[in-house]
Amino acid sequence: MRIGLFCLLVTLIINTPSVFAEHNEEKGPEKFGRYEFKEQDIDAATKACEAGGKPGPEFVPTVRDKEPNLALLKDAKPEASSLLDGWCPQRHCTEYLNDGFYNNCRSWIIGAIPGWAQIDIGEVANVNRIIFGSDHSQGFIDRTAADFDILVATKVADADSEANTWNIVYTHKGAPVSKTTEITFDDVEARWLRIHIRTNGGARIDEIEIYGGSDPTAVEPTEKLTTVWGQVKTDKY
Repeated sequence: MRIGLFCLLVTLIINTPSVFAEHNEEKGPEKFGRYEFKEQDIDAATKACEAGGKPGPEFVPTVRDKEPNLALLKDAKPEASSLLDGWCPQRHCTEYLNDGFYNNCRSWIIGAIPGWAQIDIGEVANVNRIIFGSDHSQGFIDRTAADFDILVATKVADADSEANTWNIVYTHKGAPVSKTTEITFDDVEARWLRIHIRTNGGARIDEIEIYGGSDPTAVEPTEKLTTVWGQVKTDKY
């Protein structure tokens, strides 16, 4: 009985997402080896921001733990199923999912639920963790995601998250993701990474970060992915 309880506790510790709370980091490198990143003009971002008395834009790392942030690659593109009407470009635009800045005025907010936000990395890469939150500064603690899947695709980013081109790598049904939080999973090949939100009252994501090693695009596309969205319902939280 004690051994079983110990194993359960170890599993919970391993699968519990990690929270990051570093603020006002300096601008990261514009290049990392052969990886080139999007321009991060914080003066322009701050000028365009309507912060409402809350913290303004903060830099998102281009490199974290000696790994390039694939969501900030020069050719990476954001997409979403919908967005909250009436705010963009001051706040909550789809392009703010990977613009290189944290916090509410540089965030995306979903319109219709269920729905999704995704990043097209631009090429197939190895991926094994993402980092995202609702508002890095915690100036706002509403609009959090608590019931969602993380999906990947290598060839087709079907609008339907249940299409067999998508593969689920993580399912979350637990504590709301408010602070900037790291979620890890097994190595997998991906060009598109999607956060599919099933419920919540207007979930917000201020930035999606994607990592997969020191040289994650040095992979050869394969047909190794066989687990589809409808087959795995495991809650790893």
